Amino acid sequence: MRRVYAVASGKGGVGKTTTVANLGAVLAAAGHETAVVDADLGMGNLAGVLGIDTHAGPTVHDVLSGAAGVDDAVHEGPVGLSVIPASDDLDDFGAADPANLSALLDVIDAETILVDTSAGLSHDSVEPLRIADEVLLVSTPERGALGDTAKTRDVVGRFGTTVAGVVLTRTTADTDTATAGARLDAPIRGTIPDDPAVSAAAEAGEPLVVAAPDAPATDAYRRLGADLTGDDSLAPATDGSESTTGVADDGEAEASEAADDEERTGFLRWLLR
Repeated sequence: MRRVYAVASGKGGVGKTTTVANLGAVLAAAGHETAVVDADLGMGNLAGVLGIDTHAGPTVHDVLSGAAGVDDAVHEGPVGLSVIPASDDLDDFGAADPANLSALLDVIDAETILVDTSAGLSHDSVEPLRIADEVLLVSTPERGALGDTAKTRDVVGRFGTTVAGVVLTRTTADTDTATAGARLDAPIRGTIPDDPAVSAAAEAGEPLVVAAPDAPATDAYRRLGADLTGDDSLAPATDGSESTTGVADDGEAEASEAADDEERTGFLRWLLR
């Protein structure tokens, strides 16, 4: 079933664009027809994260201004991902009409469409929340970020759009996911660990499935993709053996400690003979 997700947050810098790029790439790499659209008309940077040259063809701004058709603005991204990037030219901002976004999305031929939205509350940031099938909220666990994202959650509620859930980014073993979910009144659909591979991949202009296929964050996005689509084949084969931070779970830690204790005890017995 075709589904349009607006990926939104209350503030910039929490991993919204990173989530669009990497969740989209995970789905595309697994054979799901997936398109990502950069609807951050003022400060879009999805193209850079995916290594797309915005000067190589029309952008979302051209479509929204009526200067180009949707098919002309679709760029071929990594692992078969379709990308409609935003222009980095400020002169294009004024000509783009957010009201045309719904018509743009209707034309895209894909199973899953992820729309990267702008932070804050403005016409171009709230329009995707109004027209999407579901909204996926993205936030870091910090109180301020959660508070800002809660405001976005309230806006989504006023439109009557379904909230698909929350993606918590930069999580650690100490992250209180239950409190975050309660604060945003939405289920936690995924937790992305604080993993240096994320920024390294973005800097290289590649999604995690290409730049760091075995990284903990890559596995986290695979789990998120499996949860959203119901395709269990997306989930990493190591699920259940590692925590979201890539550290051995409690059972493995206890086993390791027991082995160390046995080794120390054996050494002392040998020493005291």
